[in-house]
Amino acid sequence: MSQVSQPGVNEFARRLRALRTARGITQRDLAGDDLSVSYVSLLESGRRNPTADVVRLLATRLGCQPDELLGTIDGGDTRPPELSVRFGELALEAGRGDAARTHFETALAIAHLSPILRTAATIGLARALEADGRLEEAAKAYEALVQEAVRTTGLTASLGIMVSWCRCLRELGELERVVEIGSGTMQQLDRLNAWESEAAIQLLVTIASAHVELGDYSQAERLLQEGLQRAERMRSPRARASVLWNASEVASERGKHWQALELAEEALSYFRHGSDQRSALRLLAAYGYLLLHQDPPRPAEAREALEEALSGLTIGFDRGYVLTELSRAHLLEGDLDLAADTARESLRELGAEPALERARAQTALGAALAAKGDRKSAKVIFAEAADALTGLKATRQAARVWAELGDLLAEFGDHRGAVTALRQATAALHIGPKPKP
Repeated sequence: MSQVSQPGVNEFARRLRALRTARGITQRDLAGDDLSVSYVSLLESGRRNPTADVVRLLATRLGCQPDELLGTIDGGDTRPPELSVRFGELALEAGRGDAARTHFETALAIAHLSPILRTAATIGLARALEADGRLEEAAKAYEALVQEAVRTTGLTASLGIMVSWCRCLRELGELERVVEIGSGTMQQLDRLNAWESEAAIQLLVTIASAHVELGDYSQAERLLQEGLQRAERMRSPRARASVLWNASEVASERGKHWQALELAEEALSYFRHGSDQRSALRLLAAYGYLLLHQDPPRPAEAREALEEALSGLTIGFDRGYVLTELSRAHLLEGDLDLAADTARESLRELGAEPALERARAQTALGAALAAKGDRKSAKVIFAEAADALTGLKATRQAARVWAELGDLLAEFGDHRGAVTALRQATAALHIGPKPKP
């Protein structure tokens, strides 16, 4: 007797659970006299592979087609809007941004959708766009949600929306706007004495991260110290781990690489045992980055951490970040072709919009090409990355890239070009005159 194939079992399990709960049917009702309740529970957890006869039986009791239960047809025209929204949320959890977007758009196309469902679908659509790396569209969607909340209630939108909006703006390189919007929201929360939540801590660390990119480490450290105090008063291990993660980034930027590693290890110990696997994998990637910046670098350990993170991440932006650092690890291990190929793969995964990460990936590619002796291409790519970072006001990162270009040019005997690049580095830090063209 035929059975559902893998990975169809997991899709079947998600749809079965969503359809049952949307219909208001218990597992006992769904099992009836033909199946056991424990068997239905195993089907919903993806631990049993249903036969075609079982699929037909369950579809009949749920009032849908077997193909919709299996996910081989959409069924959106007849599906209740609540179910479209739920399917969208399930698709997001599974890392399927395209499918999530389709479900949310199906719900939003309904003329008389209730305000609650319309808001849920709009939030879901914004998150699906963000997951697909369409950051400008996602940022606009989050901004529209914030404006709608102010227009209808006179209040700021939920903190989760504010955090997501600021996160998109940060990756787009709109760093000063992140500081302005985030700080204004934090002030409002303080006036209302409403900061005691993990979302408020997430907003605070997002603002601190923008300060790091802008090179204002003192302000970032002040905010993170405040975040630690708030997290301790809240007795929230997750909030504390989020702050430690960002404090690790600041320590690394200040050259305190051993301290950065210790902070990251403490944060990682929490996330590894939590339910937020995406955060755990992203922090594991950051841990790999820190291993690359130890003295001496530890590329083999870094590569192991980065490859583990890459194996579990599905969102292109996340994968792009990991691939950039993996390119650096390959470079340190002497595998120049693989380093260049991995940096190019990072750029493909990132797409066109995340300006900060693209500049980092370009820098990794430039370093790999330089090591291979392709001086001309490396010079062009380094200059593009440095110009992009300067335009984003990520001045310290821009200075670092200009300095790396200067070292490259000096190594190839282009002393005039090296001097110009190093002057660009000092100008980016506002400690010297801007070079003449």
